[in-house]
Amino acid sequence: MKSFSTLFSGLKSKGAAANRVVGIDIGSSSIKVVEVQERDGVLTLTTYGELQLGPYAEQEIGQSVVLDSKKEQQALVDVIRESAVKATNAVFAMPLASSFVTTINFTADIKEDISSRVRVEARKYIPVPIGEVTLDWAEIDSVANKAENRRDVLVAAIQNEALNRFRVLMQFVNLKEPPTEIECFSALRGVYKEEETSIALIDMGAVSTKLYIAQNGLLQHMHRVRAGGAIATKRIASTLELTFEEAEITKRNAKKEDPNFHDVKRAHHSCYDRALQEFRQVIREHEEKTETKIDTVYLTGGGSLFPTTKLLLEETLQKKVSYVNSFNKLAYPAFMEDMIAELAPTFHVALGSALRNFE
Repeated sequence: MKSFSTLFSGLKSKGAAANRVVGIDIGSSSIKVVEVQERDGVLTLTTYGELQLGPYAEQEIGQSVVLDSKKEQQALVDVIRESAVKATNAVFAMPLASSFVTTINFTADIKEDISSRVRVEARKYIPVPIGEVTLDWAEIDSVANKAENRRDVLVAAIQNEALNRFRVLMQFVNLKEPPTEIECFSALRGVYKEEETSIALIDMGAVSTKLYIAQNGLLQHMHRVRAGGAIATKRIASTLELTFEEAEITKRNAKKEDPNFHDVKRAHHSCYDRALQEFRQVIREHEEKTETKIDTVYLTGGGSLFPTTKLLLEETLQKKVSYVNSFNKLAYPAFMEDMIAELAPTFHVALGSALRNFE
C-alpha cells in the first residue's frame, strides 16, 4: 500500500518490521493501545487497552481534557502496564490538532520535478512558518490532471514542537523512538482494501468528527467538524437535566426500548446534524469532480457507538454505511468475536497505526 508509506517516510524506523508492535492513539478523552505480533507469518492480536483521561484532570469519564506532560506520561504508563504491553517498538498516531493536511493544486508540466514547487506552494496554506513543521507530500494521479497539466498534491505537516513532545513521551515509557504519522493515515490503513477504488470514512471522536475520502488508498479529501461524543453527552445532560457523568452513562447504555430513548436520541443526533449535512455535500462534490461513485461509507470512532447512529448516517448521506472492523486483518481467539465487533470502532486508529510496521 505504497500510497501510505510515502507519507512521513523520513520518520520511519530503519530495518525490518519489528515482530511485536504497539499502536498508540492518544485522543482528547482517552488513550488506546493495540499490540500486534507476527507469528509464523500471521498477524496476531496480543493485547489491547483503553484508559479514560478525564480522571487525570479531575474530570468525569468521557470528558475532553488537556493534560500537562507529567499527567500525560503517567496515563500512558498506566495503560501500557494495565494492558500488559510487551512491545518495545511502537507507532504513534499524531492527533489532527497537532498537524495539518490539505490538497493543493497548481499548473506544471507533467514531466517537471515539483519538489521545490510544493514547498513554495505549501507556505500559502500551512498556518505556521514552514520551518516549524515536518513536511511530506504525495502526488494524486489523475488522467484529467495530466491532460490539463494540473498537478494535485496531498500535503501533510506535523508541528515540530508536537513531534518533540511525543518523542519525549515515548522515551518516558521506554519505547524506541516510534515512527509518527497523522491519525487520518492510520485510520485509512485500517479500512483499506485493494478491491475498493473509492471509499469514505467517518471517524466520530470526542470533540470532532472527520470525513476522509480516499481513492486507491490515498487520501483525497478531509473535512472536519466540531461535533463529537463529549459534546453529545453535554447536550443529553442539558436536555434531561443530568450531570455529565449521568448523561455519559445514559448514552453508553442507551437501548431502543428505554422509556426516555426518544429524548436521548434527539439530543444526541442534534449534535451531528450540521456535520452530516456538510459531509453529504463534500461527498457529492467529490463524486462530481472525479466522476467516481462512493458506494459505501465506513463508520468508526467511539462517538459512533450510539444505537441509531448508523441509521442516521444512511438516511442523511443516502449511502450504505458499514462499521469498520480492522481486527479482521488479525488472528484472535474465536470466543472474542462478539467482543471484537464492539471494540473495533474505538480501537480503529490505534490498530491502523500498529499495522504500519507490517506493510
